[in-house]
Amino acid sequence: METIYYAGKTELARNTRQLIRAAQRGQTVVIEHHGQPEVALIDIADYYILRAVSHYHAHSPQVQMGNGLSSEEVTAQPSLQAQYDLVLAYYLAEEISLSRAAELLNLPWLDLRTRFLRLDVPLNTSPANLIEAQADIANAAAWLEEN
Repeated sequence: METIYYAGKTELARNTRQLIRAAQRGQTVVIEHHGQPEVALIDIADYYILRAVSHYHAHSPQVQMGNGLSSEEVTAQPSLQAQYDLVLAYYLAEEISLSRAAELLNLPWLDLRTRFLRLDVPLNTSPANLIEAQADIANAAAWLEEN
């Protein structure tokens, strides 16, 4: 599937629902006016991910090395964006695995991996330590039970 779809303002007015669905399925919808891009529609999770990656690189947040990240620390954040910021800071610092990041963000592992590939976020697929490896195994087992 092509990840960028170009549409004019007239198409946006006539097919708003379809264009929003396309964005929710992972396409970036670029709205043009006279052939010039003016705005892009992206899925909200992609938006949070892109902002979190930018925040990580712009502000170098403090990450406690060697402790991982608990779900309590994530849910204590004041907003969904703050949760993404925290989880991706730990992920990008290689303190948690992709599987653990997905679990903390309540996203399926494969969905987060697909989003990262589409958004050019680096993939850290291996667990950082034994505890992370055990958590990855538990996440995979839970996924198998659901599917």
